[in-house]
Amino acid sequence: MVLTRKRAAEAALLLSGAVLGGLVALGVGRLVQLNAGREQLEKYSVRLLSQADGIVRETRDAVNVVLNDHLPFCSDDELSYLRKWVFNASHVRDMGRVKDGHLYCTTALGRLVPPPATTPGDIVIGGRKLFASSPLLINPQARGIIIESNGVTVVLNPADYEPLNQPPMYFSALVHDPGTGRVLPFVGQPVPLSGAEIVAQTMLERNGAYYRPLCSVLSAVCVVAYESKSTMATQDRARLLILMGAGALVGALVALTLILFFNRQRSLVRNLRRAIKNGELAVRYQPVVDLDTGAIVGAEALVRWITESGEAVPPEHFVAAAENKGFVGEITRAVITCVTEEIDDLLKLEGFTTTVNITTQDLCDPAFFRFVELRVKTARIVPQSLGFELTERSTADRDVVIHAIERLQRSGHPVYIDDFGTGYSSLAYLHDLKVSAIKIDRAFTNTIGTEAVTASVVPQILDIASRLSLMVVVEGIETQTQADYFRHAHPGIRGQGWLFGRPVPAAHFKRLFSDSLSATKQALNQTSPL
Repeated sequence: MVLTRKRAAEAALLLSGAVLGGLVALGVGRLVQLNAGREQLEKYSVRLLSQADGIVRETRDAVNVVLNDHLPFCSDDELSYLRKWVFNASHVRDMGRVKDGHLYCTTALGRLVPPPATTPGDIVIGGRKLFASSPLLINPQARGIIIESNGVTVVLNPADYEPLNQPPMYFSALVHDPGTGRVLPFVGQPVPLSGAEIVAQTMLERNGAYYRPLCSVLSAVCVVAYESKSTMATQDRARLLILMGAGALVGALVALTLILFFNRQRSLVRNLRRAIKNGELAVRYQPVVDLDTGAIVGAEALVRWITESGEAVPPEHFVAAAENKGFVGEITRAVITCVTEEIDDLLKLEGFTTTVNITTQDLCDPAFFRFVELRVKTARIVPQSLGFELTERSTADRDVVIHAIERLQRSGHPVYIDDFGTGYSSLAYLHDLKVSAIKIDRAFTNTIGTEAVTASVVPQILDIASRLSLMVVVEGIETQTQADYFRHAHPGIRGQGWLFGRPVPAAHFKRLFSDSLSATKQALNQTSPL
């Protein structure tokens, strides 16, 4: 039943991942297409305005041709001349002459007897009349755009704009009167924009569509290109479907990765509990040396775990998992047990200290202190030989840590602050903690001999330790240059790192310690005056 629920939850997570991934990809695809659509609309509006400017120029040319033909008013010669010009024009369909408010002749109808009176234009700008859609004399069923200027009429064909139709993009051409703010469309449908919005020439979103107005610098003519937002966002459906499918696949893969990760974490926690119960965790000891003499004076106990399949799980992984699940104290107890059993003979020596890493969870557990006391009595070791390391970040819970450290030190156990300089401790806080020693993080050790800015921090840390009478242990020493720097920087500094030895099993460490002890005795004998 539990397995069935688990499978159902995993299937639901996979489905949710696929759906969410598909929706995210669809949303991204729509945004990409909207952006591309707006760029196309921008280009379309530029083409429209270019066409409008071309028509305006030809209209002005037509008026100038009439005003400068120097032929008798509405004579046969003038009409013949103008007909030839209209025949070669691209947009002008008819031209005529106006005088005293009457139309006397056109290239299409010749002289008009009697001349009909002209009417007020739909809009008048600078003395020019514009008839947006006026019936034509030659065919009252037909309509055209008529411009009257300086006694000349010019008829334009609205159909000249038809080749610019580019569905799903549409346009409207209009005239804007700067004096009144009035807008008069003469081609296309009216748009839901005010004169001020059109003259501002900024792309707007209105009523589910994008509008891009542009106005001519040659005349009062403006064009507005527009397209439905939904059409713009879905114009390439095939691409959207492909993106949606790819997004669904990625979402499902992410969900599968999460499932595998959580299954692995559950498996990790389950196997770790079994390893602790069966005593499968191992402890390795890394030497700590006195930099003044080079003698091994202690060790750091480091927990290691190799699974039944032979996989070495990094401590930062399984310790963090245990801490998250609230049973990291079991690892701490296992390590303390190993240390007090494997090197109990060394822990009885004066001046020798092995440290074990602990967490805030350990300090909050009253049973932890009773366990430590019991192990010290059972192994008959010196309390001072068993120290504890707290990372600087673990000291954030100030009150708990201060009282716990005091309790450990009353029992005779030294307490170290590990990775000093990377966490929260200030000088005042370090004084309140009343620890026995600080361990300088390897990040600072690596700066020795370089021009890194953090190298300047090291003397400050050493000065803090000196003023508070704290022992200093330097981590990560890998070169003789680093060892020499700290040996000369401050007396009594201890060092730890690959230069002195890597973490090794208890038996190997005991041999290293024995060799170190022999070498120290030999050096003393050589320097003795006797």
